[in-house]
Parts: sequence; C-alpha cells; structure tokens
Amino acid sequence: MSLTHIYVKDFPTWQEYYWKYQFLLAQEYYIPLLKNWNVQVKGKKVLDIGCGNGGFTAAFGDSGADCVGVEIRDFNWKESNNVTYKVQDILSENAVNNLGSDYDIIILRDVIEHILLDHKFDFLSSLKSFANPDTVFLITFPLFYSPFGLHQQTFLKSFLKKLPFLGMIPNIFLLPILHLLHESEEALNNIIEIKKCKMTNMNFIKLMKSLSFKINQKKFFTFRPSHEIRLGWRTRISPIGNIPLLNEIFVLGTVYLASLQDKTD
Repeated sequence: MSLTHIYVKDFPTWQEYYWKYQFLLAQEYYIPLLKNWNVQVKGKKVLDIGCGNGGFTAAFGDSGADCVGVEIRDFNWKESNNVTYKVQDILSENAVNNLGSDYDIIILRDVIEHILLDHKFDFLSSLKSFANPDTVFLITFPLFYSPFGLHQQTFLKSFLKKLPFLGMIPNIFLLPILHLLHESEEALNNIIEIKKCKMTNMNFIKLMKSLSFKINQKKFFTFRPSHEIRLGWRTRISPIGNIPLLNEIFVLGTVYLASLQDKTD
C-alpha cells in the first residue's frame, strides 16, 4: 500500500507540514508495522522519546494508546487525543518521577543518531528505567554513511536537500557552501551535531548486545517511509540490509523492534 505524499506548499507553515508528516508516518506505516509484528497499540502505555512537534505521538494517541511525548525543549505542542507532552532530559535524576515508568512501548524515532558517541551507552541504558519485562522498543535511524544519513532532506531548504552523501564532505568545505546557499544557523548546527554522533548499524548492534537488549524484528530500507511521504519516493526494502559494510553505505535507514533480554537467554 502506498503512503500519502504531502507537499510543503499545501500547508500554511513548516510546523504544520512537519506535524502532518510525522502523523502520517506513524498512522500509515509504523503502527500497521507494529501490528504486523504482533504488537498491539490500542490500550497500551507509550513513551515517545524525542517526539519533536508531536505528530508521531499523536497518531498513537488516535489509535487508542495512552501516550507521553517527551523532548528536551518546548515545541508549543497542540492538544492531541490521549497524549501528554513534557519537557524532560531522560538522563536527569527526576526523569522517572516526571515521566513515570512501566511503559509497554518505548519509541526512539530518528533520535539515537543525535546522541553523541560517548553518551549513547548511557542513553540506551536509561530506557530500562521506563520499561517493564514485556516492554518493546521501536527504534529507527538513518545510517550515517548512507546517502541521506545527514538528515539533509529534513534540515536543508536548498537543492542540497536532495543531494546524497553530503556527510562525506569535510566540514571545512561543506559549511561554507551551506552559508553561501543561505541555509539557517539551526540547520548548520544540526548538520554538525549529526556528523559528531555518527550512528552506524554496526555500532548500534554492539550497543544493544552490550546492554542485553534482544532484537526481535528489523527492516532495512533502500528508500524509507519518510522519503515516500515527504519526497514521493516509494518505500523499498533493501536486498543488502544484512550484508555488513555494504549496508552502511547503501541502506538509507533501518527500524528495529527490541525487548529486554530474558534472564534465561
């Protein structure tokens, strides 16, 4: 089934466009995917970490889940069914008191690639504080060395948003070009951040194993569902997703369903 392709020009503001994009991404792809993986959403307690402006979380709320969306700053969220939005650093001492625990589904949608390399272990480890023994973790991210691993299609406004492998260009050359094309300081800061964080599939697998997470399901994309909604590129599953090294370059993104390792495993 094809996903709805939307256009920025059809929305009065970028924020409204981006909210709708996130909502459709969850409603049309990830919630059906979870159901296909035998994970029910209705009636479940959901924590969406790094929820952005809240569209993705709102789709889970509309599907009958009891949701908390959390970000490190206020996005001036609009009211959504069955959703509470909170500003919180999940690594802070008061995180569990503020957000609660015992969630059935914990979401990290395109978040882990924004966490610095030295902080990824602690960040992923902290998720256990919000979980119960049956919690599942939905984790997506673009692979850093892939054509769009820099999130350029999200952050940039110029023609460079559709140019692959920008992450391979050293900052000493890339940043002046972005300035010349009048990209915003926020966009430049985001680009610098992701280049510092370098999330690869190999590193992710090592982290999950070291923290005793169990990977239950996974998909690798030639074109991601987000590309279909935002750019009109039909979602494609990669035939080389399980081939090390090649997948780091030619797979545009991945989704994992994980759980806590059984004590008997």
